Amino acid sequence: MKISTILISCAAALGLAACGGGSGSSSPTPEPDPLAFYKNQAVSWGDCSRYFVAGNESEGSKYLAKLGDRVQCADIKAPLDYQNPDGLQVSLSMLRVRAAESPEQKPNLFFNPGGPGGDGLMLSLRFALLLSEGNDDSTLGKKYKEVGEANNFVGFSPRGVGASTTIQCTGNELVYPTDDTKWGDTVENIRRLTDIARYTASNCQKNPVSDYINTDATARDMDLMRHLLGDEKLHYYGVSYGTWLGFWYAGVFPDRVGPMVLDSNMNFSKPIHVASISYLEGVMHTFKEYIAPYAARHDDIFNMGTSAQAIVNELNTIGHEVTQALLDTGGSFRAEPGNIPGYLSSVKAAIETQKLLDQGKTLDEIGTTLTNGDPYFADPELNELFIKRAASLVTRIAVLRNPLFYTEPEYFSLDSEGAVWDTVVCNDEPLANKDQVFWVDKGFELSRGLPIAANRVAKQPCLYWDRKANIDKPSMDSLKEAPLLMVQSQFDVPTPLSGALETFDQLPAVSMVRVENEGAHGLMVYQTECVDLTVMNHLLGNAPAQRLTECQGKPLPFDEALPQDETFMARAASSSAQPLSNFEDPQLAQELIDSLRKSIGR
Repeated sequence: MKISTILISCAAALGLAACGGGSGSSSPTPEPDPLAFYKNQAVSWGDCSRYFVAGNESEGSKYLAKLGDRVQCADIKAPLDYQNPDGLQVSLSMLRVRAAESPEQKPNLFFNPGGPGGDGLMLSLRFALLLSEGNDDSTLGKKYKEVGEANNFVGFSPRGVGASTTIQCTGNELVYPTDDTKWGDTVENIRRLTDIARYTASNCQKNPVSDYINTDATARDMDLMRHLLGDEKLHYYGVSYGTWLGFWYAGVFPDRVGPMVLDSNMNFSKPIHVASISYLEGVMHTFKEYIAPYAARHDDIFNMGTSAQAIVNELNTIGHEVTQALLDTGGSFRAEPGNIPGYLSSVKAAIETQKLLDQGKTLDEIGTTLTNGDPYFADPELNELFIKRAASLVTRIAVLRNPLFYTEPEYFSLDSEGAVWDTVVCNDEPLANKDQVFWVDKGFELSRGLPIAANRVAKQPCLYWDRKANIDKPSMDSLKEAPLLMVQSQFDVPTPLSGALETFDQLPAVSMVRVENEGAHGLMVYQTECVDLTVMNHLLGNAPAQRLTECQGKPLPFDEALPQDETFMARAASSSAQPLSNFEDPQLAQELIDSLRKSIGR
């Protein structure tokens, strides 16, 4: 097992006085700050070359070249355990883009992309460069540039991932492939799912860092960084799990809340363990109420029928092996405009494959029919995408049919992102329902809702977690006066609107921007005045005049009049990015927006 690197105890290396700040004087003195050693450390800013491969034309290197010496990086020390700050230390990495003018007079805007387990180090690079490209000739572009000039931008690797002290969970136990469909409720498959949950708990908790990977510690890390950078209050933009982190910070440090935007919100009024259930509920709700009706409106494009319910019913006809192959190859279902073409192509491929299987066709015959036969979509680019998805699906079915597939195990292993996901979820709050039968039943109940929903809730590692984290989630009452801004789309899949509204309704000082007829998870730089002027003004310290701002989402491809010779894929791109006249360099802006979307954690 790879054990994370932990810095040597400051008590051992530097002496207890250096850590706690005590002088040994007998005269009465104020109670010493237990974090004095960390709060008084010097931040040694330097270049960021260690994060980039020399000579590599990577995204980060290219952006770094554009921003020059405005970009700086530093590692700081933080206590592994904030309740025992004289003990072991962890290292935290930051990447800051300084404002072009008078950076020492500007606040530092922190970012978190979600997860838990998402690395936000490069987020500041992308966001700062994008806003600096604002076009003064447009209202939004001018506002983007104003925010870009008013802040330094700080990305960081949360403890556990990226360039900070990391964890991994590995062991010598053998894990076998699982059946993730509604047909997987066999004794053997449930045992395999349960084994994975047990091995996750045991191997993650072997790591000495794991008990200190939680939202409370990360919130305190953020506050330490805020202090070291000289800000009285935290300026913050968090997405997805980053909203959970933002709520937590505001509950622990209510007097240090500056302009904070929480985008695509987890339901902070419910336990974190509910999130895995609500995610799959979001998958089904959004497909039924947003994606299927969209495909039905454009039967001439997708050739899936004119009734949303009929499309849902047809999806529900796909069988066991096609469902597993769709789960394996379809990707994580999200409702961003750029993802919709590919996902509908995968669903269409699954439906057509099942029809051909029912006709007794072999996989070779199905592959030939789907990839070399008459086009399934009139649009050439969309049909090409369908062919790729269909070929991948058929290939996966062939793999699943191999008699040895379910008998060949691998050693248990979770990378840092997966390890942090599970450790945070299991450490943040005790699991209220410790009935294994409940979680197994819930997993298969959800998987029976639609074939695009897996049974993964049945793998609940917190059932077997020996929770030692001595932390308490802040109460909703502690957030009653927090002047936060929530941003939420109507058909967000990972963090559904229903949960965001439940939290919003209990927090009278919180404002919300609600975007109707939109499914994006993460609305950073949405490019409509209703959304972005509200968000950007809040980041500038100007709270919304009203508690709820309702905005209309941008039309999906073919839901608006566009040139008839424009391809579907071009429309998909334009739907998520127009009007790019808000930026001086539209091509660079599109690239940065795409990067920001991809960086958002689950």
